[in-house]
Amino acid sequence: MIFGSLFGGRRGNDGDGNGGGAGDRAEGQRLFELAMQAAVQFRSNEAIDLYTRSITACPNPSPYMNRANLLMKRIRCREALQDLLEAKRLDDRQGRQFGNELSREIGWARTLSSNYDNGTREKLIKDLRASDRDTVAERIICASFGIDKLQWEYNSFDRELIEYHLFNDVDDIAKFDDVRSYPEAAELTRAYDPRFIEQKVARCPDQRAYQDAQAKMHNFLCSYDLTDMIQLRRYMIYRIHAKLLAQDFGDFYDALDSDCTGVLREAEEKFPGRGRGTALWQAIDAAREKP
Repeated sequence: MIFGSLFGGRRGNDGDGNGGGAGDRAEGQRLFELAMQAAVQFRSNEAIDLYTRSITACPNPSPYMNRANLLMKRIRCREALQDLLEAKRLDDRQGRQFGNELSREIGWARTLSSNYDNGTREKLIKDLRASDRDTVAERIICASFGIDKLQWEYNSFDRELIEYHLFNDVDDIAKFDDVRSYPEAAELTRAYDPRFIEQKVARCPDQRAYQDAQAKMHNFLCSYDLTDMIQLRRYMIYRIHAKLLAQDFGDFYDALDSDCTGVLREAEEKFPGRGRGTALWQAIDAAREKP
């Protein structure tokens, strides 16, 4: 991600679309730097707002580029592409400081949002309207990670890559998105010790394979309207976690006589008792204790 401190363009360059005067530029740069501070501290909603205010004060490639990167993390690839294209337009006027970087980022955003241009988006939306959301979410998971339908149904899939994805996605939401929109992710951040999530995210089993799988998934997800995308992503988090629990503890992992505490067996062994702190598993424990 681009979290550099450079505010592009030439100082006091009237008529180039950057807002004109030095006062506008000074305010734009001040807001941009505040946005940078918020971004590196993972206060992403605040960062997006500050980048937007910086753009209003003084249109400049840098806040557009940084806002685009946060939007990409939120799987809002089409909006990110529009920001990047505007950044390129401004950069072309203001000295082309970011030419190579912008070309690379625009190419990637175009790839992930390609369904808008090839007719696939309309078909995906029509299919979602004709199907139930949960079925569509599971199809996306299986198509992205190359999981056969029967492997998914009987929990016999290779778990390494999809387990990495679960914790990476939860970590991305916690850092770069509005976690209030993803209660399932918020629940998992409470259930798992932060050290466990950090360890998982730091150890991708196959970086190239994961990049390919994630790109496929984001290509699907960013095709939908924001509300539908969030609902699909929420169910995917829930369902992947449930499937991994079933692999560890059996299909009845949430039964009263199960020894599952709401977290994967590895997490329970490394950081015992953590999963019992969540509301869901407190309720299950209470039911288990009843005579």
